[in-house]
Amino acid sequence: MDITAQRPSEEELRLFSARIERRLADRPLDLDPSSHQQRVAGLLRQAGEASFYQLLDIVPTATFDEVHEAYDQVARLVHPANARRLGLAGREGVLELLFERITQGYLVLSQPERRKAYDRDLAPNDWSAAWNAVPGRGRDHEARDLARGYYERAMVLASAEDLHSAIELLQQAVRADARPEYHALLGRLQAKNPRWLRAASENLRRAIELGSRDPELPAALDQALERLQAGEALAPGARSEPAEIDVPLPKAGKRRRFS
Repeated sequence: MDITAQRPSEEELRLFSARIERRLADRPLDLDPSSHQQRVAGLLRQAGEASFYQLLDIVPTATFDEVHEAYDQVARLVHPANARRLGLAGREGVLELLFERITQGYLVLSQPERRKAYDRDLAPNDWSAAWNAVPGRGRDHEARDLARGYYERAMVLASAEDLHSAIELLQQAVRADARPEYHALLGRLQAKNPRWLRAASENLRRAIELGSRDPELPAALDQALERLQAGEALAPGARSEPAEIDVPLPKAGKRRRFS
């Protein structure tokens, strides 16, 4: 069974539930009932389709501490102990399912190996959607973070030999933030297929122009150019690279945080 699909055990849920209930007793929510109801209703609507990043309201590069903090805040919102306050007395089962889903997200994103497997299997649209709201940052900063996220995910996909998906993400990375390491990896991956040789040479050259310190890049570029001159690339008119996915840069926005 895929480790990322495993549901929390009954013992894990019991322990997490007890801890969050103690946190609620020690530090009650500073949130009016109406806002609380709206927030939980939104989580219920998206629980079945949203990624764990979206459910916890964090970006894909969140640290362990940020994952832990986000879980603590969201879990306190959806804990079944809030049923009466939310007008769900007698229907605690709805909150129990949501609490379980949130806890599953925490268990995946807080454990490096599970998180790597989850990131590898996450659809590109879900991956980009996780960047839609980055708190307190300007558009330029968001673009850099978005590109870094694409680059890191592309490395995971490349290690799994999913070259086409990795190349698509790297194309978005260089659009958002043209860094030498992004162009270098994109060029190296494109060079693996004669269909993409011309684009590969362009990206390798761009990486060098941007100041890449990789001592192997000039040789990689020379090799790509030699293969082009030898006619290894496909005939004119053939597709030279995979179609680019058009993912818009995120709009600046504030993330709601509750204590």
